[in-house]
Amino acid sequence: MCLIAEVVAPLSALPFGSAVEGYDVELELERSVPPASRATSFVWVRGPDAASFGEAVRSLPSVDDLTLVGSVSDRALYGVTWDASQIPVFDALIERDAVLLECLSTADSWWLKLRVSSHRVLTDLRREWAAHGIDTEFDRISSVAAEEEPMSERLTDTQLEALLLALDRGYFDERRDTSLDELGAELGISRQAVAARLKRAYRTLAERIRDERPPR
Repeated sequence: MCLIAEVVAPLSALPFGSAVEGYDVELELERSVPPASRATSFVWVRGPDAASFGEAVRSLPSVDDLTLVGSVSDRALYGVTWDASQIPVFDALIERDAVLLECLSTADSWWLKLRVSSHRVLTDLRREWAAHGIDTEFDRISSVAAEEEPMSERLTDTQLEALLLALDRGYFDERRDTSLDELGAELGISRQAVAARLKRAYRTLAERIRDERPPR
């Protein structure tokens, strides 16, 4: 049975993590997994420091080539050719024919959405990543059938739970009455997982608003 898994990983799990830590940017890898050890993928960079992203990652050992495809305001699209065999997260996905559907950065973690063939594959991925010192958190696992509804039309139960708890606890108040750590303690998950859930909820709500606006 094909499964969809949402995974939270530390920024250090992917080579671009250093750019997120040192610059005011958010990254989104376009849907793909390199089919071979070396391949070209595309990454959107958003934020005030988007123009500085290229210099921040060009010298990374796993990056063979980096090309600016285009930029608009505080967004830039780069094509990157990398050696996936030097990136344990990607190498493990390739070995198991897993598909990376989405990959987004938050302030201190990566949020990955995967399509895999079985629970056994998820177990193998967790073990292999742990063997490389990558501490991952599998935040949500569901069937492909449960994912058929367009993302812009619904929040997942876990996203809604995190969003409402954050609202109730004053996380969105001008003077915050709670923190990601405290929200995570109530939900029984890490602060990184809370941040990932909230970010996905924001995006889903924004997509819904965009789609419901009448054409101008």
